[in-house]
Amino acid sequence: MNSNLIVYPTDFSDCANNAMPYVIALGKALKCKIKMVHAIEIGSLSSAEESPDMRINLIKLLEEQATKKLTKRKEEIETLGLECDYDVIQGRSLFLKEYMENLAPLLIVMGTIGKHGLENKIFGSFATQTIRNPKSIVLAIPEKAKFNNLSEIVFATDFHLKDKSCLEFIKKIRKYYDANLRVIHVNDNFTDLKQEKENFLQLEAEIIKVIGSRDLSFELLYGDDVDDKLLELLDSSKPDMLALITRKRNFIERIFDKSLAKKMVNHTNVPVLVFS
Repeated sequence: MNSNLIVYPTDFSDCANNAMPYVIALGKALKCKIKMVHAIEIGSLSSAEESPDMRINLIKLLEEQATKKLTKRKEEIETLGLECDYDVIQGRSLFLKEYMENLAPLLIVMGTIGKHGLENKIFGSFATQTIRNPKSIVLAIPEKAKFNNLSEIVFATDFHLKDKSCLEFIKKIRKYYDANLRVIHVNDNFTDLKQEKENFLQLEAEIIKVIGSRDLSFELLYGDDVDDKLLELLDSSKPDMLALITRKRNFIERIFDKSLAKKMVNHTNVPVLVFS
């Protein structure tokens, strides 16, 4: 894994543009170089398939347009003291697995809905496969998220073995932005409340050893449905970021799915930091 690289995929849509402030914020906090990536989907250029020359010319035009936009953004990012470059790549799907694996970035920051008919899918082909990559840490930025600060971070734990390494990562962000960290666990096992409390107290002690006790709180919540309880928490506290491990992918989908009932729409402004 390249511990000094953040990858920012963009299709220049409003949602992708909305992720840019988070890219910059995390670049500063993690002291990382930023690589912007724009993919030209060859498979979508059906109108030019009958004429190879037209196809080649269209690809060239799209590459030139993308390069112009990326060059401008690169210059803007570099004025903030961050190192930045970009790639314009071609492929038959929006997510080019081999390309991303070769980069092996520390973090991928991406908007969750783009241009290419992604509205009816949770992340579209790029984001879905990215978030399923077991080597990726992904910061998924919802369509309605607005960067303010990263002063309140919620980490939802289910007593996972990877909690410690995830918190080490969060620690860097927390230190840079002087953020408050709330560690929560939702208990839906009412048959062994004593054991759950003991597990949580043990976790609390371990976390304090890792990141200290300053601006740190712990909450053991109870509910029949873990996902609903988390959503209730987001609605009441409106944190700047929710962090969790990928086995909560169903919960992530519920947050971002545009077909949800009205009450769920309120939660689409919370960025989610997804660990594998």
